[in-house]
Amino acid sequence: MRALCAALLVMGMWDLAEPTKCGADLPLVANTWAFTAATESAWEAMTAEDAKHPAMDAIEMGATQCEDDQCDGTVGYGGSPDEAGETTLDAMIMDGDTMDMGAVGDLRHVKHALSAARMVLRTTRHSLLTGLQATQFAMDMGMKLDDLSTKASAAQHAAWRADRCQPNFRRDVCPDPARSCGPYSLPRGKVRPMAPGATSGTDQCVDVEELVPPSPPAAATAASASLTAAAQAATASHGRPPNRTATPFPSPTAHDTIALLAIDRRGSIAAGASTNGAAHKVPGRVGDAAVAGGGAYADSAVGACGATGDGDVHLRFLPCYQVVESMRAGAGPAAAAEEAMRRIADRVPGYVGAVLAAVGWNFTYAYRHARSDGVRVVHIAPLQPRVGPAPAPTLVGAL
Repeated sequence: MRALCAALLVMGMWDLAEPTKCGADLPLVANTWAFTAATESAWEAMTAEDAKHPAMDAIEMGATQCEDDQCDGTVGYGGSPDEAGETTLDAMIMDGDTMDMGAVGDLRHVKHALSAARMVLRTTRHSLLTGLQATQFAMDMGMKLDDLSTKASAAQHAAWRADRCQPNFRRDVCPDPARSCGPYSLPRGKVRPMAPGATSGTDQCVDVEELVPPSPPAAATAASASLTAAAQAATASHGRPPNRTATPFPSPTAHDTIALLAIDRRGSIAAGASTNGAAHKVPGRVGDAAVAGGGAYADSAVGACGATGDGDVHLRFLPCYQVVESMRAGAGPAAAAEEAMRRIADRVPGYVGAVLAAVGWNFTYAYRHARSDGVRVVHIAPLQPRVGPAPAPTLVGAL
């Protein structure tokens, strides 16, 4: 409970002058960004009289609300189309009592990704399922097919193609990804290492015969086409389009994820995340929202963490695992969160992300607890960078 009280103090959720009231603040739900409808849905699930696993239910219902609302265009259907124009979803949920987790990555044609992730946790001994096989698993478990594309996402993809597929995530391939769309392949002959920070390999493609990329297996192509057709037939056009236009990733308006944390009255903790990933990603990409320690992490003996931002960078540093383990070793939540963010910012120029701490944004999060009288939104102001050169300002707040 000491760690939980410290976390609430850092977030400004209880008064330092009244520390004995910390326990009275439970239960607690919180999520990245001012997605207040998701916070309310999580709270309703947490406080339901018949809830058997209130913290886990809160994570699922909060994420489901955001998936339905297409929060900021970065969660749920109709956002962040990949290179092929398809919206795919990543999600995870983690039980801090048992350390069990379930996740789905590159999920297609299923609207509620976090519910599918919880189904992985409940009905298998695996932790992560991906791609069309994850879709088939969700169908087997009774989840319905949906068409995750919308007119807005199709228009976003068309505009990106018209702009020569800029920006994208390719490098060291031909044709030059800074100037052209694919299909891409490796150039013949020796490929020189690129300079640090370089994104283009133009000189490698001059007077070089390009390799023809292999076609996908016929069975996989047929399976994808079949599921896509079934999803389109199973649903009519969806609601409002995402409330953002195509932007380079990462950016302050392409922050990629809702991460959610929940603590019930008994002190049981759960965490989860849901996203439609990075816009224009390479098909098949799975981000941090499907990986424990990357997108979220929970241990009821210590605390929890949720991350949002550049998922590829988070997968290299596992900031949420680091935050929780730093707290286990005795660090306070603010210090643990700040160290995790600064460690990334010091190594990755231009990093954009958050662990209910943030780098590069005026970060906000929403929460509700037993004495908060409704959902509150917190705005976190920037800290000063370390002494000496630093790649980005750092912002901190912690659970």
